[in-house]
Formats: sequence, structure tokens, C-alpha cells
Amino acid sequence: MRPAYFRLCEIDDMQHRRLSKAQSDNTTEKKMTLPMGKLEPNQDVGFNTILAALYFWAENQPDAMAVETDDYGKLTYGELVDNARRLACGFLSLGLRMGDRVAIQIPSSPEFIVTYFACQMTGCVLTTLHMPYRQEELKPLLSFAKPKAVVTTKVGKYDGPETMASLTREISSIEHILVSGEAAKGQHCLQRLIDTHDGRTLPPAPPPDSESALCFTSGTSSAPKAVMRTQSIWTRNAAIFSEMLSLTRDDRIMIAPPLTHVFGLACAGNAIYSGATIVPIPLFSPETYARYLVDLSPTVVYSAPAHLAATLKSGVLDRNPPVTVRDVIVGGSICPPKVAEQFEARLPNGRVGCLFGMTETSLATQTDPTAPPEIRHGTVGQLAKGLKIRIVDGEGRELPADEEGEMQLSGYSVLPEYHGNMTATTAAFTEDGWFRTGDLALLDDKGNIMITGRSKDIINRGGIKINPSDIESLLDSHAAIIQSAVVPMPDSVLGERLCAYAVLHKDMKLELDDVCKFLDQLNIGKMRWPERLEIIDEMPMTPTRKIIKPVLVADIRKKLESRE
Repeated sequence: MRPAYFRLCEIDDMQHRRLSKAQSDNTTEKKMTLPMGKLEPNQDVGFNTILAALYFWAENQPDAMAVETDDYGKLTYGELVDNARRLACGFLSLGLRMGDRVAIQIPSSPEFIVTYFACQMTGCVLTTLHMPYRQEELKPLLSFAKPKAVVTTKVGKYDGPETMASLTREISSIEHILVSGEAAKGQHCLQRLIDTHDGRTLPPAPPPDSESALCFTSGTSSAPKAVMRTQSIWTRNAAIFSEMLSLTRDDRIMIAPPLTHVFGLACAGNAIYSGATIVPIPLFSPETYARYLVDLSPTVVYSAPAHLAATLKSGVLDRNPPVTVRDVIVGGSICPPKVAEQFEARLPNGRVGCLFGMTETSLATQTDPTAPPEIRHGTVGQLAKGLKIRIVDGEGRELPADEEGEMQLSGYSVLPEYHGNMTATTAAFTEDGWFRTGDLALLDDKGNIMITGRSKDIINRGGIKINPSDIESLLDSHAAIIQSAVVPMPDSVLGERLCAYAVLHKDMKLELDDVCKFLDQLNIGKMRWPERLEIIDEMPMTPTRKIIKPVLVADIRKKLESRE
């Protein structure tokens, strides 16, 4: 028979009610002694859902902090379970049932985590919408997802409740608008739903293979690409990646990517699986990022390269270094090695590593925290358990080590299909079932993966194919440059030429001649030199902090047209 402290999947509703009653009576149940070993995925002793992990930690460390911010509140594990159960009962009172979509567009916060677990408890499908999206971006996503309820808020000048109310005139599926904050007539206050339900009348938890979250890939269109995730996929991913970083309940995990993105949501799962504290950044700015690094004492930090680049440029870390940070893990897009190196230099007791993941694959690779800097900064590490990789040429032939080609993946976390979009699904998979990531990569003889660019970003200069990521990695090593992007600009003779955009360190200057001389010194052929340089204050970014190259392409086209 399994030890009592591992039988968390068998916690029934009566035990949940006892837990809620104990919390409401301000009593503390006897805490169990936890084993110090790590839990392996798919073993008899593992958590079969992250919800089960939440219940376990709430029972055994109810007073431990589960979610903490410095401006959006905090919740202990006991409070998180209690609030989530109350909100789940509130969902049921509104007629929401298993399989109904609940769209959410609020900052990363304790309320977001509460809503996420309320969905897990009821079987509702969390449908994530990034905070920067406005009515025109939201409309195709909501029309596609057909949510029965939306959770929204006001942030700055953006009135989410008013926007959602306007959209309900066109999207008939939306029956309820739940507001974080003050609710207008006909809308529901999220906190009031929590306060007015006791959380003791929930049905049994949904099965592990139930649908959990509907997440959209970057960008929007009239035919969105969305991925449906189950509780079991989230849980196995969390088990694997929490082990790769040796996460424990003593960790405080700062998450800079928004929780509306698979990157952020998966990292939150890693934290809950481990009994750690989630420290989400509600809305990113370099000042907020630096403040959280210092004031909220994180031990592990998940970030995108742009978070590091913007914070380095601001200089805020020079004044107050983050002494508690052990590991910074960077993903979401290619991290220039120089940025990783410079950020690591600001960590008195920490190191920087990288991972790779996609909406379509969840977290897929990670560098070993103990690996040397050239591996941690220059690769995305090795493939995680349960996945397979191959690098192929343009004809689909598998390539040997150290040769660049398209990276293709297969395994447990790779999407089975784009939800409701068979055209996109067909294009995304090879005939033998491998997922085309669209990323160019090479695999060394030790299994380390280096992402070298995106196949669709290749620039065709007079018939010569140029990978802009190669040039960007060199430009990012220039003393004046903090971040660069190389894009095609139209040319009547060659078809395309190279234009470099750059964000500079504070008080630095740079001319095109400087760039060319720099590349010449590195023995880079002239055909690969940028022929125009644009200095900008910041890169256009997606909500997940990826550079939006089409914006730069449109910018240079407009400038060239205005000159003609």
C-alpha cells in the first residue's frame, strides 16, 4: 500500500470539505512529514494532476505562501484552495459546467491562479487572452473559442469589462462577464462570487485527461491556431521540469512571462507541483522586474530574453543586485549569449540558463544548471524526457550532428492537432507524424540543441539565403548594442537586402560604418552585412516578449516608399 502522504490522488470530496472547514475555523491540521526525494512522472507515487498537488500542499503546509506579489496581493496554500473552491462553486451557480470555456484577460496575479484552479475543479476550460489585446484582436479569438464566461478587469486606460460587454453583442456564447474589481450592472464581481460561496458543495474532481486550457499561438487571425491542453499533460510537464531544476517547497519562483501564455502557465504548474511560491509579475516593466528580483527574494526566475535586455539597459540592477536568485531560465525566443552573460554578471549567487518551448509543445528542453556557461548561454540544453527530436534538411532527410536544419519533435506534450483547424494541422505535421517547429537548429554530439533561427525569417539577397539570426547574434555582441533584429528590405535589383534595427546601451552611439567594420573584423562576408541601420528606443514586442519582425519590415518599407 502506498504511504499516506502520496495518496493525494485519492483525496475525496469529504476530505476537501474537512480541509475547508479547518481553514475557516482557523485551525491547523497535523502536518505530515514529507519525503525529501523528487517525484517521478508516471509512477505510482506521483501527482496525477496539478490540482491534486495543490490539495496535497494545502493539507500539509496550509500557511506556506502559494502566490505572492507586492501590488496585487498574496495567498497561502490554504487560502488558495479555499478561494478556488468558493469560486468553483460560484461558477456552478452561474450554470458553468465541465467543458464550458472561461476566457480570462487579467494581469498575472493571485486572482488569476484562483480562477485557473476553479476551472480545474469544475472541468471548465481556461481560455487565455493576452493583456495587450484589444477589441479587434479579441474578437476573432473569442468568436473561435465561444466562451460561456469571461474574466476581465480595468488596467490603466483599458476598460476590459466595457470591451467585453461590447463584444457580447457579436459573440452570443458569452453569458457572463466576471470582473476583477468593481462590476457594472449585469456583470459579476469576481471577489463577491468568492465571498458568497462556501466551497463545500463541489462534485468530484474531473479526470486527469479532461480538457484544461485552450491556448492560442502568437499572433491573431481570422482562423486562429489554438491548442487544447489536458490536466495530465500539464502535470507530466511540471513533474519533468521541476526535477530538472531540483525545485522544492522552499523555492520562490518568479514568473515574468504572462500567465496567459503557455510559458508562464507551465512555470506556475512547476511551482505548485513542487509546493513552492509563485511570484508572478502582473505587468512587466524593467523597474518592476528589478524590484521583484530584490524585494520578493525569488530563488528561481523564468524570463524572456527581452525582459533581461530591457532590465540591463535600464541599469537598475547595478544599484541593487538580487542576492537570492539561484537560477534564471530564459525562453520564449532566442537569447543572445551576450545578454545571458551580462545578466549573469549581475547575479552575485546565480546563473543563467535557457529552455525551449512552444504553445504546441509546452516546455520541451532546458540547459543543465550545472553546465558550463557556453552551454547554458549558447544552447537551449537537451530534450526533456518523453520527447524525441530530429533535424532535417529541405528534403526531409535527417541530418547528422552539428548540421543545421529544421527541428522536428514528437512525444507526449506535442499537440495532437490545432483545435478546430485541420488546415493548420495538416501543414504542421510530416507524413510520418513529426511536428514541424519551424525553427532552424543543430544538435551537437552530446545532445545539446542550438536554435539558429526561424525558417520563415530567411532573407533572400540576390539568390543567396541569409539567416538573420546569425548576424543578430554577432551584432548583439557589439559593446554598444543591447538587442538587434535584422529584417529584409525590398530592393529592385537583389530582391531583398539586410536592414538592422538596434537598441543601444544608455548613452551609446552607433553608425552603419561602425557595424560594417565590426563585422569585417569578424571575417563576415560583405554580402551578409546590413546595408541600413535603424536605431530605436525599444523593439516592438508580442505580449510574450518576442520581437515582432513584421512591424520592423513594415517600418522600413514605409521609410523607403516615402523616400521615393
